[in-house]
Amino acid sequence: GEWLLNVCFVQKAEENLLPAGHVVAKNQLELGSWNAPELMIENRVVNNMSVVTPNIDHEDFNYIFVSGEGFELAFSRRDGFLCGYRLGGAELLAEGAKLTPNFWRAPTDNDYGAGLQRRYAAWKTPGLKLGEISAEMVDGLAVVKADYTFASIPGTLTLTYRINNVGAVEVTQTLAASGEASNMFRFGMQMPMPASFENIEYYGRGPGENYSDRKGEAFLGIYDQSVTEQFYPYIRPQENGTKTDIRWWKMTDNSGKGIIVMAEDPFSASALHYTMESLDDGPVKHQSHSPEVKKADLTNFLIDKVQMGLGCVTSWGTLPLEQYMLPYQDYSFRFVMAPAK
Repeated sequence: GEWLLNVCFVQKAEENLLPAGHVVAKNQLELGSWNAPELMIENRVVNNMSVVTPNIDHEDFNYIFVSGEGFELAFSRRDGFLCGYRLGGAELLAEGAKLTPNFWRAPTDNDYGAGLQRRYAAWKTPGLKLGEISAEMVDGLAVVKADYTFASIPGTLTLTYRINNVGAVEVTQTLAASGEASNMFRFGMQMPMPASFENIEYYGRGPGENYSDRKGEAFLGIYDQSVTEQFYPYIRPQENGTKTDIRWWKMTDNSGKGIIVMAEDPFSASALHYTMESLDDGPVKHQSHSPEVKKADLTNFLIDKVQMGLGCVTSWGTLPLEQYMLPYQDYSFRFVMAPAK
């Protein structure tokens, strides 16, 4: 029940340097607020048939498998991460990839100007150490839970997955902070998918990239785009392509197979044919250029509860405003990945 009124002031006739049709000003007025539907995951029920619940296979030494109608998930016993996600005959994770927590971004020019690539370095490779992983049936759903500590940061992280009988997965990422640590760039998850997942449809801000402190001109709407067109070739490689205030985000291949992602609150996301590492110059900014960066044979899908603002005040030290920073504190992010169809 969200209602939005888009208002544009358009040049009616050519006047000096302004052509007819030029948009002089625009704004989007919120007439009815977004009320996120209750985020629930239940087994699909077919009329006059008993409910079929997912199955947990504990027999393998290296993996925990969860399977059901047209899907199979695999969790590594070594690190606890989701390392296999086959849905409707399509593998949703790129070869060798996993769904992993992510607190980093390829530093922007502003980040380098403030030295954040060093000040926040602990979050680039925080050294997650699996403490315990468990899997059990709870109320007809398969529940996998993995508890972690950090090698370089105080506090703990917990990942909980609730899986229904058609392969929808509710993911809850919970950070319990203790002690002191630097701010972070983002709080979310990274999911490298096969490159064939090229199609994006989402309800959020667009059509261009936008961030928490740079989104006023990006109108809320339903956008149908490709992964290829998400990348913006800044002179130097850096973070780009993120969209904010997302209500739902769909990733599909040309056959229509894939997932739709929803969260309990508006979230941010991006999908690029580039790895984060390839866009990251490291501790020292080099004179590299975006056209020199090679595309990866994957679609790197990032799902964030929140990402730090860009600042854009200066490029030599000024940080984003306080409300756009991510201090080290408790965070919880809950989202659902469901079959796109």
